[in-house]
Amino acid sequence: MKLIGSRTESLRREQLQQSAIAIKNNAAITDLLNERFPHVKSAYVLACTPEQGEDIYSIIVNGCVVIEFEISRIDLTISDVEEISVEDYSKLIKNKSAKLDLAIALDLANS
Repeated sequence: MKLIGSRTESLRREQLQQSAIAIKNNAAITDLLNERFPHVKSAYVLACTPEQGEDIYSIIVNGCVVIEFEISRIDLTISDVEEISVEDYSKLIKNKSAKLDLAIALDLANS
Protein backbone atom coordinates (compact mmCIF):
# COMPACT_ATOMS: atom_id res chain seq x y z
CA MET A 1 0.00 0.00 0.00
CA LYS A 2 1.36 3.39 -0.98
CA LEU A 3 1.27 6.20 1.58
CA ILE A 4 -0.04 9.54 0.33
CA GLY A 5 0.18 11.75 3.42
CA SER A 6 -3.56 11.96 4.06
CA ARG A 7 -5.15 13.14 7.29
CA THR A 8 -6.12 9.55 8.11
CA GLU A 9 -2.50 8.48 7.70
CA SER A 10 -1.34 11.29 9.98
CA LEU A 11 -3.81 10.28 12.68
CA ARG A 12 -2.87 6.60 12.44
CA ARG A 13 0.85 7.51 12.48
CA GLU A 14 0.30 9.47 15.69
CA GLN A 15 -1.61 6.55 17.25
CA LEU A 16 1.16 4.11 16.32
CA GLN A 17 3.77 6.43 17.84
CA GLN A 18 1.68 6.57 21.03
CA SER A 19 1.50 2.78 21.01
CA ALA A 20 5.31 2.65 21.02
CA ILE A 21 5.31 4.74 24.20
CA ALA A 22 2.64 2.51 25.76
CA ILE A 23 4.76 -0.57 24.99
CA LYS A 24 7.77 0.99 26.73
CA ASN A 25 5.59 1.71 29.78
CA ASN A 26 4.33 -1.88 30.01
CA ALA A 27 7.00 -3.94 31.79
CA ALA A 28 5.48 -7.32 30.83
CA ILE A 29 5.46 -6.52 27.11
CA THR A 30 8.88 -4.85 27.22
CA ASP A 31 10.36 -7.89 28.98
CA LEU A 32 8.86 -10.24 26.38
CA LEU A 33 10.20 -8.20 23.49
CA ASN A 34 13.68 -7.84 25.00
CA GLU A 35 13.77 -11.57 25.74
CA ARG A 36 12.90 -12.53 22.16
CA PHE A 37 14.61 -9.68 20.29
CA PRO A 38 17.91 -8.53 21.86
CA HIS A 39 18.03 -5.27 19.89
CA VAL A 40 14.54 -3.75 19.85
CA LYS A 41 14.74 -0.47 17.95
CA SER A 42 11.03 -0.05 17.30
CA ALA A 43 7.76 -1.71 18.28
CA TYR A 44 4.25 -0.63 17.33
CA VAL A 45 0.87 -2.12 18.23
CA LEU A 46 -0.88 -3.17 15.04
CA ALA A 47 -3.88 -4.65 16.84
CA CYS A 48 -5.17 -5.11 20.36
CA THR A 49 -8.29 -7.21 20.82
CA PRO A 50 -9.88 -7.25 24.28
CA GLU A 51 -11.23 -10.63 25.35
CA GLN A 52 -12.86 -11.66 28.65
CA GLY A 53 -9.79 -12.08 30.82
CA GLU A 54 -6.99 -11.14 28.47
CA ASP A 55 -6.02 -8.88 25.60
CA ILE A 56 -4.62 -10.23 22.33
CA TYR A 57 -1.83 -8.12 20.85
CA SER A 58 -0.17 -7.97 17.44
CA ILE A 59 3.04 -5.93 17.59
CA ILE A 60 5.49 -5.26 14.78
CA VAL A 61 9.10 -5.32 16.00
CA ASN A 62 11.93 -3.58 14.13
CA GLY A 63 9.82 -3.63 10.97
CA CYS A 64 10.83 -7.28 10.50
CA VAL A 65 8.51 -9.53 12.45
CA VAL A 66 5.04 -9.44 13.97
CA ILE A 67 4.65 -11.03 17.38
CA GLU A 68 1.19 -12.04 18.56
CA PHE A 69 0.36 -12.99 22.14
CA GLU A 70 -2.24 -12.93 24.89
CA ILE A 71 -1.69 -10.97 28.09
CA SER A 72 -3.82 -11.61 31.17
CA ARG A 73 -5.56 -8.61 32.68
CA ILE A 74 -5.42 -10.27 36.09
CA ASP A 75 -1.72 -11.01 36.56
CA LEU A 76 -0.14 -9.73 33.30
CA THR A 77 1.13 -13.20 32.34
CA ILE A 78 1.83 -13.63 28.65
CA SER A 79 0.87 -16.77 26.75
CA ASP A 80 0.30 -18.14 23.24
CA VAL A 81 3.24 -16.25 21.76
CA GLU A 82 3.67 -16.54 17.99
CA GLU A 83 6.06 -14.85 15.60
CA ILE A 84 4.97 -14.16 12.04
CA SER A 85 7.00 -12.64 9.23
CA VAL A 86 5.75 -9.27 8.00
CA GLU A 87 5.14 -10.83 4.60
CA ASP A 88 2.93 -13.58 6.05
CA TYR A 89 1.13 -11.12 8.33
CA SER A 90 0.34 -8.87 5.37
CA LYS A 91 -1.30 -11.85 3.65
CA LEU A 92 -3.41 -12.60 6.74
CA ILE A 93 -4.89 -9.13 7.15
CA LYS A 94 -7.85 -8.38 4.95
CA ASN A 95 -9.23 -4.95 5.81
CA LYS A 96 -7.88 -1.72 4.43
CA SER A 97 -7.39 -0.12 7.84
CA ALA A 98 -5.08 -2.93 9.03
CA LYS A 99 -3.12 -2.76 5.77
CA LEU A 100 -2.71 0.99 6.25
CA ASP A 101 -1.50 0.49 9.83
CA LEU A 102 1.08 -2.04 8.63
CA ALA A 103 2.33 0.29 5.88
CA ILE A 104 2.67 3.20 8.31
CA ALA A 105 4.37 1.05 10.96
CA LEU A 106 6.87 -0.17 8.36
CA ASP A 107 7.50 3.43 7.31
CA LEU A 108 8.06 4.46 10.94
CA ALA A 109 10.36 1.51 11.59
CA ASN A 110 12.47 2.31 8.53
CA SER A 111 12.77 6.05 9.13
